[in-house]
Amino acid sequence: MDEVKERFEKIYNSTYDYLYKYLLIKADTHETAEDILQSVYLAFYKKMQEGANILQPKFYLLRMVRHKLADHYRTKTVTESVDEVGEIVDEEALRQLERSDSYIYEEVMEKLKAADDLTYRIYLLHFGYDLTIKETAKALGVSEMTVKNKLYRSLKKIKIEMKEGGIYA
Repeated sequence: MDEVKERFEKIYNSTYDYLYKYLLIKADTHETAEDILQSVYLAFYKKMQEGANILQPKFYLLRMVRHKLADHYRTKTVTESVDEVGEIVDEEALRQLERSDSYIYEEVMEKLKAADDLTYRIYLLHFGYDLTIKETAKALGVSEMTVKNKLYRSLKKIKIEMKEGGIYA
C-alpha cells in the first residue's frame, strides 16, 4: 500500500495546479472547483487501491474532472449577475499594491475569500497563475472592464481595511 500512496502523491503533486486552474475557469464558484477536485482525487485514489493501472493519469484525471463538472451543471440552474460598472480606476494605487510586499498574504486571502466568488477567481488567475487582465477576462467569460473593476475596487477596499486593522498594506 505504501507504493500506491507514494505514486498517488506524486501524481497529485504534478497535476493539482493544472486541474485546479482548469476548474477555476470552468466552475461557477471556487468552492465548486475545490469540491470537484477533492472528489475526483478521492475516486482516483480508490481506483489505484483497487489495482487499476492508469497509464496517463493527467488525462484520466482531466476526463474525470470534466465529467464531474458536467454532472454539477446538469443538476444546477445557472444564473448570472450583472456587475456594476462606472467607477474610475486608480491605476497608480493598483501598481503600488502589486509591487508592495508589506502586506500579509494569509490576511489578504481571507479578505478575498470573503468577497464574491468572481473576485476571488479573478485574483487567483491574475496573480496566482499570472494571466493578464485580457486573458483572465477571456477565461472567465467577462469583460476586461469587469476584471479591472473587481481588481481595483477590492484592492482599494483591502488596503483600507488593513490600514484600519493596524496592518499597513
